[in-house]
Amino acid sequence: MAVIGTGLGVLRSNLVFVKKVANFWDSTHWKIAPRPFLNVQSLAYANAIAAWSRNEVSPSWINDLNAEVKRPMRRSLKYLFKTEDSFFNPHRDEALLNQSQSKWWDLLKHSSTSTQVIALRHVKSESDLTPQQESLLLEKLGSTKRAMILNAITATERLSAGPQTNVSDALVAQIRSLVDHRDDEVRAKAMCALTTISRLDSSAMDAAANMIEDDIRHVVFAGVHALSTVDEVPEYVLPSFDRSFIKALKSCDYEFVGLFATGYNRWLDDPQAHLQQLLHHSPEFLPIAMEALDQIPKEVVSIG
Repeated sequence: MAVIGTGLGVLRSNLVFVKKVANFWDSTHWKIAPRPFLNVQSLAYANAIAAWSRNEVSPSWINDLNAEVKRPMRRSLKYLFKTEDSFFNPHRDEALLNQSQSKWWDLLKHSSTSTQVIALRHVKSESDLTPQQESLLLEKLGSTKRAMILNAITATERLSAGPQTNVSDALVAQIRSLVDHRDDEVRAKAMCALTTISRLDSSAMDAAANMIEDDIRHVVFAGVHALSTVDEVPEYVLPSFDRSFIKALKSCDYEFVGLFATGYNRWLDDPQAHLQQLLHHSPEFLPIAMEALDQIPKEVVSIG
């Protein structure tokens, strides 16, 4: 974004970066493995913001952008000129981020979607939420807009980490309902939030068990990550876990192999014996599985 903001957007938008990185992230960042670079949509929007801030309705340099970036950039630029739906406003002199907490909470009622999203990223609370604050968060969690839901989940998760803040059962229940959302990123995000705030219940664990056999990597991660943080799982979860573990071994997905090994190590009295039995028809995978078990930090071992 800094490169684009300094006027070198055309150069950046025609470069393709290749870097091996875990694909667990989402647009609001789980902080488990953040994005290495802007993706295509983010590049397009950053270029659109740069043009909009200079009042360039149809900049000549747009034709020099990579075609993959140019098309969504045109749409974003048209949207910005039509709606001015951006928290950043180049014609506003006030310090944008220098807001009081009461002002940030008030901005959750703003007509601009992007302003509400930025407010969600900045709201804090020194004590339990007021009924009005809770109502605002519930409203955002129930939004039909994907970005709003994702950021509302993040805000609730962050507020629950405060030393004086107790997130209500109503907010937790709303996040639990999102683990069955039609959007894969929303349900994965909701599952990660429940895991972080230690509010997994039996229905959430059932949803996690379904996630681990999904084809989408960050959905699988959310399910495995959630299950591997609890001390025990229902017996019917283990066969699904086994199948997904073998799938990770076959695809040489060593990041996931380690995550699965953490779960086995936490739940089973003798995880090595279980894996030896599980992989007796696939002995080529057994050394990889055993190495993953050996690499688990000792403090995550469950002591019964």
